[in-house]
Amino acid sequence: MPYMRKTVHLQQLTTFHIGGAPVRYVHPRTEAGLLAALAECRRASLPWRVLGGGSNLLVDEGRLPYAVIHVHAPGLDTVERTSEASVRVGAGLPSGRLLTYCRDAGLGGLEFMAALPGTVGGAVAGNAGAWGKEVCNMVSRLRVITPEGKVAVIPHAEIEYSYRQTKLRGAVITEAEFHLDPRDPRLIGLQMTEYARARCERHPMSERSAGCVFKNPPGVSAGKLLDECGLKGLKMGDAEVSVHHANFIVNRGKAAAADVLRLIEVMRAAVRNAFGIELELEVRHWPARANVA
Repeated sequence: MPYMRKTVHLQQLTTFHIGGAPVRYVHPRTEAGLLAALAECRRASLPWRVLGGGSNLLVDEGRLPYAVIHVHAPGLDTVERTSEASVRVGAGLPSGRLLTYCRDAGLGGLEFMAALPGTVGGAVAGNAGAWGKEVCNMVSRLRVITPEGKVAVIPHAEIEYSYRQTKLRGAVITEAEFHLDPRDPRLIGLQMTEYARARCERHPMSERSAGCVFKNPPGVSAGKLLDECGLKGLKMGDAEVSVHHANFIVNRGKAAAADVLRLIEVMRAAVRNAFGIELELEVRHWPARANVA
């Protein structure tokens, strides 16, 4: 069977542990299965959204009037070295598995992603980054399925990416090829360990969250602005501004999407009033309406 269909609640598939049930859930295991699933949605005039690791996502509760296409292992998770300095990776591969492969193969350049959750496709779609580095700088080409159902290859020069964003114009990533730097595996491993240690010290990695809530404004940390507003520990229902890092909201139990959204608006207003800065969401919000993301 080219893909699997079943009923799911997205609270089971997001790191926030919040979210309702889409009208259709599809988990394609191959590119052919992904093509078939998207064609079925087009025939049914059914809006769809793509889910990766669910690590940067807030989903409303209730019945969600769109399909969710889950690009995640098992399936679409191959990894293959294509040259001395290149590796081709399926979009559904968890980022941690890619880093382990690169370390063992002696391919450096992605160490800054250590301890980042999610999938390769999600990391590229959101141009994930840390420590002043961005994943799309390492991408040499993407293989995608266009909204019309065609397979296309996009070279690096034509990938439109910016801070925490890649413009895919409705296309779905199936593979990414990375150009990396052959290096001593031991040194790669040491760098990964150091980046992971630093991230775990600064961020509430063991708690239910969707990562950083807001993008950093130019030249300043969103977390620092929020901290200076005294927002750590502020709660709405079971949603709480992390006492560990003020740019994280954590789910203390049974937080609802509405709790998180109310907290987001309080945080945004506090920074606006104190500093005249309008914070922009980094977390993606899937509302319970049919508009396609």
